[in-house]
Amino acid sequence: MNSTSATPAVAVITRTKDRPLMLARALDSVAGQTFRDLAWVIVNDGGEPGAVDSIAEQGRQRGLSTTVNHHQPSRGMEAASNAGIRASDSEFIVIHDDDDTWEPDFLASCVRFLIAFPHYAGVVTQSTKVEEEVFPESIKILALSPFNPNLLSIYLHEMAQENTFPPISFLYRRSVIDTVGLYAEKLPVLGDWDFNLRFLEQYDIGVIPKALANYHHRRKLADADSHYGNSLYAGQSLHIEYDAIIRNRLLRRDLALGKVGLGWLVGMGRQHLALRRLDNTVQRLVRLGSRFGLDRLLRRF
Repeated sequence: MNSTSATPAVAVITRTKDRPLMLARALDSVAGQTFRDLAWVIVNDGGEPGAVDSIAEQGRQRGLSTTVNHHQPSRGMEAASNAGIRASDSEFIVIHDDDDTWEPDFLASCVRFLIAFPHYAGVVTQSTKVEEEVFPESIKILALSPFNPNLLSIYLHEMAQENTFPPISFLYRRSVIDTVGLYAEKLPVLGDWDFNLRFLEQYDIGVIPKALANYHHRRKLADADSHYGNSLYAGQSLHIEYDAIIRNRLLRRDLALGKVGLGWLVGMGRQHLALRRLDNTVQRLVRLGSRFGLDRLLRRF
């Protein structure tokens, strides 16, 4: 499967900023792949360059074609993704953030899938949620659990509710960029969801029902000033703000064009998401009531 072409099959784009512990772990993840026809492109988005250059050199010593792009000052996550894409050449692209990891067969399985099924423009695997805590010199794994074990197909209407998979689990054909465009650099968060919506407007995404990607979470660092925090938690207020901005922008586009399109779909998706969350809350309350015998009390009325 590994090609001898001068152009690698896969460009692995890693965005990082002052997180050498995680970047070193990302190196282990990329270097540990059974599929080796790849280029590792690190985009240092405003962080100290010395540690990044050192880890990049370790990557070269381990046989990886490794390049580094330094941004001073920071340009944002999606600008970092785009810089990595522009700085590389490949048939396939994947975003491997510095805090996430792969199982050794992730790339081999995904590339094999897209070669076997050319009607799919991308493929995702199921993921494992990794709860962890960061210490000055180490990272401690606290718990592992399935993140999306029921993910068997990718539906546009479900993506219109919320993002159904993390970037670490998504390999796609570079050629789609010509149609869907690059990542939206004005979005400080939810850029992957915005990209996935545009992607699914045009193309289908396949699923490998194996947990070959690891999606790492650190709730204890829900602090925007911490370099080691998750954007999912540290930027929670921004997620709420930009969820509305993206949905409103798409709906305005439909209204201006006088059509029912993606804007209406994400609007309805928001309603379905709210109803689903309400239903989940009610079910939790019912289970809690059952534990304390409140269900028997309510039946009297």
